[in-house]
Amino acid sequence: MSEIYFVRHGQASFGKDNYDVLSERGIKQSNVLGEYLIKLQLSFDTLYSGEMKRQRDTASHIISVYKEKGLSLPDLQIFSEFNEYNFQAVMLSLLPEMIKDDPSLNEDISNMIEDKKSFQKIFQRAMFRWISGNYDKPDILKWDVFKQRVNSGITRVMDENGSKKKILIFSSGGTLSAIMQMALGLSDEETTRICWQICNASLTKFLYNSQRIILSSFNVTSYLELENQIDLITYR
Repeated sequence: MSEIYFVRHGQASFGKDNYDVLSERGIKQSNVLGEYLIKLQLSFDTLYSGEMKRQRDTASHIISVYKEKGLSLPDLQIFSEFNEYNFQAVMLSLLPEMIKDDPSLNEDISNMIEDKKSFQKIFQRAMFRWISGNYDKPDILKWDVFKQRVNSGITRVMDENGSKKKILIFSSGGTLSAIMQMALGLSDEETTRICWQICNASLTKFLYNSQRIILSSFNVTSYLELENQIDLITYR
């Protein structure tokens, strides 16, 4: 069987003007992950990333770590199928309907950048509304369309690489959760809840053959924990 190693990007710039930029911690996470992959003596036949800067930069830092050790990796291929959905656009689009249904959310909305509980409350409600399709917002990406796009991308990777290959993909939590649903047959709600557990720069491994894709390991962060820096374990 072939192996797909999936990396969620390092910590981005949550709460900043441009979220799609690795934070200093995100850069550190990426470098530590690169060193870990080298310790595992992992080489890869192909590398893929979504188009987003945080995804591509996570890949670039790991490629640089390999180069510093005199090791090479294949050229990075960019697949738009591995782009994350725009959670900010989804939330902003759905907020008016959410407030109309529950005006008490106004207080949480005003505190959501500074207060993690307020953000999670709003984010969770927005995501569940999004995946349900229970809204009238033709301007935002549909959850089912997003899943189909991700499934098309991972199927393309599997078809192009065939058997006995090691593949490394840099993307995001939403993308990974959609692949998890494909591998495990999860419900949409279970898939969304899994997404919230995925750490920055975590490593998830799948096996596949011509018939199926199988989850081998999920959300590995032990290499970050060994750095004895609690702040390296982040979720957004």
